[in-house]
Amino acid sequence: MIFAVLGFWPFLKLLGINNRYALGYTLGRRYFLQTLFRGLGIGVMIMSAHVILLLLLGAREPITGNVQFREVSYAFLSGLLSGILVAVIEETFFRGAMQYRIRRNSPVLTTVIITSLLYASVHFTRPPIMAEGTIISWSSGWEMLAGMLHQYDDFTVFVDSFMALFAAGLLLSLVRERTGNIALCMGIHAGWVLSIKLASEVTIVASDSQAAFLIGSYDNIIGWAATAVLGLITLCYWRYLRV
Repeated sequence: MIFAVLGFWPFLKLLGINNRYALGYTLGRRYFLQTLFRGLGIGVMIMSAHVILLLLLGAREPITGNVQFREVSYAFLSGLLSGILVAVIEETFFRGAMQYRIRRNSPVLTTVIITSLLYASVHFTRPPIMAEGTIISWSSGWEMLAGMLHQYDDFTVFVDSFMALFAAGLLLSLVRERTGNIALCMGIHAGWVLSIKLASEVTIVASDSQAAFLIGSYDNIIGWAATAVLGLITLCYWRYLRV
């Protein structure tokens, strides 16, 4: 996913949208970082509330036995670092360059929907696993590229996770539209990644529970429940908040 986004950088430069304004870096360094960390707290609160909901509904359950402090600490640090890294790359591309370019010629609703659909879509584009003994030739790269959408052969397998990511994209796109920059988006995104990493460390899927359908196979955290939670937050943000 990250490498796919980085591959588009030459095209951003060609289109002339690789400047600070187009990419959403319009704030001063100090205020940008303050806003980012404020968003980090918001993202943690949103996803933590979602995880608590999953626990209450029985879709996930706490890991029984001793939870090692070292492992949780490692999950926190790796989740924080990976969250910030993923947020920087993905928000710069989707809510920065892409949203800026589409918004120049489209109304808000169209821009938000298109950006969010593309954001959700790329999370399920992966090259097919090559069979053992496959001979690599000059055409192998093209064959792998052509097979990037193989997961969409059965969209029903991950439609719940897709919709959750789409809802997440809607919220982030609206934040970008309202604030005019990607600092808050970046922080919220990083907070989500951090919370999911920690939740995966201290809880497990309750596979025998009737509520298990509420989580998807993408990361066993987001699914129909996350779609509802993020959708409700997005609706409230659009209707009642202005920042």
